[in-house]
Amino acid sequence: MLLNQKLSSNLGLKGKDSEIPLQQFEKGEEITVLDSTIWQVYRGVVQLSRVQQDGSEIVLGWATANGTFGTYLDTSSEVYRAVALTDVYARPYLSQDLIRHPLLARQFLTQFSDRLIKSEQLLSIIAIKRIEERFTQLLLMLKQDMGQRVDNGIKLQVRFTHQQLAEAICTTRVTITRIMGDFQNRNLIYLDRDKHIVCTNL
Repeated sequence: MLLNQKLSSNLGLKGKDSEIPLQQFEKGEEITVLDSTIWQVYRGVVQLSRVQQDGSEIVLGWATANGTFGTYLDTSSEVYRAVALTDVYARPYLSQDLIRHPLLARQFLTQFSDRLIKSEQLLSIIAIKRIEERFTQLLLMLKQDMGQRVDNGIKLQVRFTHQQLAEAICTTRVTITRIMGDFQNRNLIYLDRDKHIVCTNL
């Protein structure tokens, strides 16, 4: 209830509109994205991707706290996926909610614009020829988006698997394992006791 009250207050929702419940998703759970729904993340990290006709998946980016996602402005025919990378609290809004609350609509438009910029940033990283540089730029992006300061550097909130990192920059798990080992030997990163990446000298 406290989470609902805080988010409703932040968005200026009143009365029945404040009763739109936050939904909780466990790590690894897929979030259903309908054409008429916009999700806003209150807590946690959601990975966004597209499944192409050949079954391959392209990572579009990540939605973190106060970020939004959905297919409301999307005309692509490919399957859109949203998966919780941590435990996630998020709230679904329908188009009529945006009509009733113009300030909310403007806020979401700004957040969608920000996510498009992040997607373009990820695409530019994928275009880099050297895999090591791709990985470096990916870590810098993740550090900015979901980094948490700790004693020895910046820790990524999400415990990414080697496969997830590989898919994000279109390479192989084996390559990521090799590069991470090299980065650890050079004291650029290390893994904490929970296997989260901590960036130290990037």
